[in-house]
Amino acid sequence: MQSIIGAFEGASALITVVQDVTAAWVDLGGEVDVKGFNRIAVWLNVDINDSLDIRIRALAKHTSAHADEFNLPIRTVSASDVKVEDEYFEFNVDADQFVVLAVELGNVIPLVQFQVQAGTVGATAGQIDSARITKGV
Repeated sequence: MQSIIGAFEGASALITVVQDVTAAWVDLGGEVDVKGFNRIAVWLNVDINDSLDIRIRALAKHTSAHADEFNLPIRTVSASDVKVEDEYFEFNVDADQFVVLAVELGNVIPLVQFQVQAGTVGATAGQIDSARITKGV
């Protein structure tokens, strides 16, 4: 059940069944409406099994069900330019864990699609046992 308290939206399920992690990026749940919010957090229960380097990313979308998904960049600022590269979170410790990851949205992104990938899929693939989201400004 979702509730909005001021500028915070309470936890809601991103997935309802266990998600296997593959070597390719795959959607983790459906599109998430984030209109009016500056941040979204994903709360994960990671079951690593034999996989390595589980990765999570959030892609921006400007229109629901539109094929284009846009990477959120990491910005490295220098004296003469700003370098960008695709942002994703990679777990440095290959172990079962509960973790929360927050993504900045700047109140300019209407939709987010989370995805998951493994750097190496083991004999028994890693899984996301549960994923929930919260939103805030």
